[in-house]
Amino acid sequence: ADMNEGQLMGELELDSKQLEAESWSQVVDSKFLQQQNKDVVKRQDVIYELMQTEMHHVRTLKIMNDVYSAAMLKELQYDQQVVDKIFPCLENLLQIHSNFFQRILERKKESLADKSEKNFVIKRIGDILVNQFSGDSAERMKKTYGKFCGHHNEAVNYFKDLFSKDKRFQAFVKKKMSSSLVRRLGIPECILLVTQRITKYPVLLQRILQYTKENEVEHEDLTQSLNLVKDVIAAVNSKVSNYEKKMRLAEIYNRTDSKSIMRMKSGQMFAREDLRHRKLIRDGPVSLKSAAGRLKEVQAVLLSDMLVFLQEKDQKYVFASLDQKSTVISLKKLIVREVAHEEKGLFLISMGGKDPEMVEVHASSKEERNGWIQIIQDTMNTMDRDEDEGVPCESEFEKKLSDAKVRGLKEQLQQKDKQILLLLEEKTKIFRDMADSSVQEEMPGSRLLFRANTEEAPKGEAIMKTAINEVELLQDLVNRSLGTVLGQQVSSSAMEQEGGVGPISLPRRAETFGGFDSHQMNASKGGAKDEGDDAQDLRRTESDSILKKGGNANLMFMLKRNNEQVLQTIASLHKLLSALQGVVLQQDTYIEDQKLALSERAVTRSFFRPTSLLEQEKQRNLEKQRQELANLKKQQTQHQEERRRREKEWEVREKELAEQEAHLAQREEQVQRGWQELEREREELQVKKAAYQLDLERLRTAQKQLEREKVQLKQDVEQLTQMRQEPDHNQVSNLHEKLARVSSQSSIDESSKQKSPSLPKQGHFDAELSVSPKRNSLSRTHKEKSTFHLLSTTNQTNKAAEEQTQMPTRLFSLAKPKEKKEKKKKGRGHRSQQSDSHLSEAPPEGEEIFC
Repeated sequence: ADMNEGQLMGELELDSKQLEAESWSQVVDSKFLQQQNKDVVKRQDVIYELMQTEMHHVRTLKIMNDVYSAAMLKELQYDQQVVDKIFPCLENLLQIHSNFFQRILERKKESLADKSEKNFVIKRIGDILVNQFSGDSAERMKKTYGKFCGHHNEAVNYFKDLFSKDKRFQAFVKKKMSSSLVRRLGIPECILLVTQRITKYPVLLQRILQYTKENEVEHEDLTQSLNLVKDVIAAVNSKVSNYEKKMRLAEIYNRTDSKSIMRMKSGQMFAREDLRHRKLIRDGPVSLKSAAGRLKEVQAVLLSDMLVFLQEKDQKYVFASLDQKSTVISLKKLIVREVAHEEKGLFLISMGGKDPEMVEVHASSKEERNGWIQIIQDTMNTMDRDEDEGVPCESEFEKKLSDAKVRGLKEQLQQKDKQILLLLEEKTKIFRDMADSSVQEEMPGSRLLFRANTEEAPKGEAIMKTAINEVELLQDLVNRSLGTVLGQQVSSSAMEQEGGVGPISLPRRAETFGGFDSHQMNASKGGAKDEGDDAQDLRRTESDSILKKGGNANLMFMLKRNNEQVLQTIASLHKLLSALQGVVLQQDTYIEDQKLALSERAVTRSFFRPTSLLEQEKQRNLEKQRQELANLKKQQTQHQEERRRREKEWEVREKELAEQEAHLAQREEQVQRGWQELEREREELQVKKAAYQLDLERLRTAQKQLEREKVQLKQDVEQLTQMRQEPDHNQVSNLHEKLARVSSQSSIDESSKQKSPSLPKQGHFDAELSVSPKRNSLSRTHKEKSTFHLLSTTNQTNKAAEEQTQMPTRLFSLAKPKEKKEKKKKGRGHRSQQSDSHLSEAPPEGEEIFC
């Protein structure tokens, strides 16, 4: 088993390598793909999908056959019947789809491009599909899938029962499902996949047809194959439905009480056994309305020629009882009517017999009521036509067997007639040869008794007349012979009296023919007795004349001539009688055929001789069917027109969509270019932002330095203020020294200030910030240094100016000590205001430069 599974694994992998890609677009090269049209690509993708799904289906069938079925026979030692119950018709299915898959692979190889093992375009596949779904292959698929799908539920239920009871089978199934080949695909899943496969073909063929041009032969083949697939599916569904109905009828039969019996309106008895000889059409729950107006729930069972109502009693079915009416109704001479003002009701009027009988039936809904009416009328139109109402009709299969048996018996009877005629002809030839051997004269040639052509068949009346004439001639000759012999007997008796010679007896053949002739003449004619007397007188006259003449030679000559004529007449008579026998046999066969035909015609005539009410009902139904057919044709025409209109609309929409796709593609390209431009600008702005951030950090650093210098300046001012308040000479001398140093330093700073460039303004500083990063990088170091020098120079200048203004004021105050304190205060206040004004003016200059 492991070797078989390994071999199967190798075969499946070999097949899967050819179709391992997900679509045709991924199999071929990109350059080859770009050369193909859009519809061609879509068509090839669908064909590739058909190939892939067929490969998977064949894989499933091989797993069912080689892994499960074969192992159940070998490992578990199950009988073939047990395996066939779970996997019916498995070998036929595998053979059908393996051949189909191989033909598709061969077409794929034929469609390969030049010098390529990957690139292919399958241009024709419709012929393979038509061949697969037509002829003997289609009949085989109908039969095989009909049986497999019909036994689907039975197979699954049998598998579940076996799986729950047999532990060996449980272990076997678990072991097989764990293998890498099976991929945990169980038996019920396999059966379900196989039953669903046949329904996938119309969808795939419709998609292939959608991408095929209409004016090609391929389009016609695909259309034909699509219709053939639908016919196969319809036939399979019909077989499945018939099998399900057969099983349902068997279930009803098993549930019906064997003692239950019902008398039909015609007086015939209908029992449980009569259900088996019929075909189930439909069954379902309905209600019967009694004369008192009560509704009784029953089970309606529509058979091929009967409508039976059953009611449940003690979990079994019995024939329903309804006001002493029969609940087994024959469909012959039955009228179905809707109940007025009642959507769910219908009348069943049986016209058989003298008194019509009516039963009122109620369904669960209006649609259910209409369905019952339609299916009863259809069954009435197609049911078997029997001679009597109460005779249980045979099923269609049994009727076909009976007709075939009757035909076979007829053919055997005709064959036997031909054999009898041939034997009679041979017998006639033998008699003719015997006559020729005894008589040297040639017999007149005559044709054979019968021929194949009916017009040349012998006529019984002419043969009968000829036979009668031959019999009369034979009788005359025999009588003559007898008369001659009797004359000799008389003369010999006289001689005996004289000379003692013994008597001579009659010849034996003369006795025989005499007896035969007398019997034939008495049977054929009424006046045979008179003719016998005349003949006897004639014999006496001839014998007397011969005896009188006494010529022995003449006597011998007459006997010889009469004997030759007798032989010829006997041969001719035998031939005529044989022909007459053949005619009688043929007529008997023909009469039996005519009787059978007349009986069938009588049945047909009796069936087609309905009452006026039935005739009106039939005409009404026919007219209704014609109207429905006309409406159906009208709807089909409208549907076709609507389809054409929709197709045109789809074409217009497809064109619009194609234009919109092209426009969207252009817009996408434009948007892509815009995004690229925005990204580039964003990068430039990021670079500028980084440069601006760096400059901002430098400005913040410079501003902090300026703040520190401002604080230092304030501290110096406070120190100067304190020094003013101390009138010490040493301090004055120290101030003079500081003033000298400040003045010298201020002069130097003024000279350097004149040489150095002036301070930039705010607009100019902003302009410098907007220059390129390369220029900024070159001038940053110089700018920082110049800014720092400018700040220090400005601060020094301000300090020198303050000291120059403060020192003369201080000295002036010291030179005039006798002035009043108010003036001192006034002078001090004036100086403090001036110093404050100088101090207040310095920071704005710094802010103007650096902010």
